[in-house]
Formats: sequence, C-alpha cells, structure tokens
Amino acid sequence: MASTGTEEVNPIKIGAPAVDYATGTMAAFALASALFQRERTGTGQHIDLAMLGVAMMMQASLMTGYFRNGTEPKPHGNKQPFATNSAYDAKEGMVMIGASNIRQQARFWRAVERPDMIKTDNEARVDDREREAAIIADIIKTKTADEWEVYFQARHVPAARVRTMAEALADPHFTERRVFHKFDAVPGLDGPVGVPLAAFKFAHGGPSIETAPREMGTDSESVLRELGYAASDIASLRGARVI
Repeated sequence: MASTGTEEVNPIKIGAPAVDYATGTMAAFALASALFQRERTGTGQHIDLAMLGVAMMMQASLMTGYFRNGTEPKPHGNKQPFATNSAYDAKEGMVMIGASNIRQQARFWRAVERPDMIKTDNEARVDDREREAAIIADIIKTKTADEWEVYFQARHVPAARVRTMAEALADPHFTERRVFHKFDAVPGLDGPVGVPLAAFKFAHGGPSIETAPREMGTDSESVLRELGYAASDIASLRGARVI
C-alpha cells in the first residue's frame, strides 16, 4: 500500500484482493510442481505457502530495485517514472500507454511523429520525464481513447483505453477464450451467476467448471464424517454454532 496512490493521497489499497487471488494461483502452481516432482522422484512433498511471501513476490520489480540501490518505491498514481508508460486524458476517455522499454518508447515517438524525442537509455528518459509528459498530454488530447487504442496497437505500441468493468467484460476476447463461466441457476440465489473460469486455454481437455458454487455449510457434515467425527460430535459442533 505504501507504493500505491498518488503523491498527495497515499497509501491506498488497490481495488481487488489481489494477494488472495495470487496466493491461490501460487498454491496451484506449487501443487502442480510437487506432483510433477513426485512423478520424477517418487517422493511426496509438503508445501508451506504464506500470503506475505506472495505479496512480496508480486512486488518483484520494486523489491529488486530496493535491494539494488536502497530506494523506497514511491506512489506515482497514473504518473509512472517513464512518461511513455503512463495514463493520459484523451479527447474522450483515458488511454494507458505501456511503452516501457527502450524499443517500445522509440516506436511510440515514431508513431506520434516525434522521433526527436527518442532516447537511447533509461536515465535520459527519467531526466526528461516532465517535458515528455507535457508533450504526450497535448498529443493524446487530439484523439479519443478509442482512436488512440486502434492507432497505437496497429503500430505495435502497447496502449489501451481505460475501461469500466462492464466495458471490459463485454470484450469478445473473453467469450472466445472462455475466461468466464455462467450458471443459469445457483442454489440459494435468484437468477444467473457468472464466475471466473481460467485465464489460459489448452489444446484439449482444458479447464471447466462442472458444478455451481455450493451454499455455505452444505458439505460440512459429510466432510466431518470423512474425517472420523461421530454423529454426536457433529451435533455438538452444530449446537455450539461451530458449523
């Protein structure tokens, strides 16, 4: 949180519980790795995973920079260290430009017909950041965010219009790749429900969701019975409102 927000308003929590999601993903990767290791060595594995470690892994670029030079990461908001890797207001909407490395920034400046602004090293980009940002801000205001998105992507410059959740979910990319799964009905809820499926695809036998989310507590008794709890023990737990 210390590196999130703006110079004036910080720290700020990000919108989604990203560390929770990343920990689940990391756990799945660890499980797959352990199973593969078992196939190779015949030895089982014990996995020890902590959310704190995952949170630091997700800040790898900031952490590596700190290890290198001891510089604390600062909150930049939409104003990132490189002007060509920041968000700008367009004639309509906002566009996020992701020309972060040397080659990408060169393509960006050529695309906006300012080859004189191309830099040959990152230090020069940082030193000239404010001038670059002012020039870019004026250029981006000449078109809408939609127009810039098409224009930049056609020229291999990473850029996209900033979208609302509704706009993002309507992208045909997600339908084609089956990133989400929708249930017409879910026990305990009225109407359909959509859930994430997976961000990847397989050539065959890919990810799928076979059953709708269960109501909380639906399987508590069967799980406890599998663990060896007697019916009287389960009744006591229910009476104490443990389950």
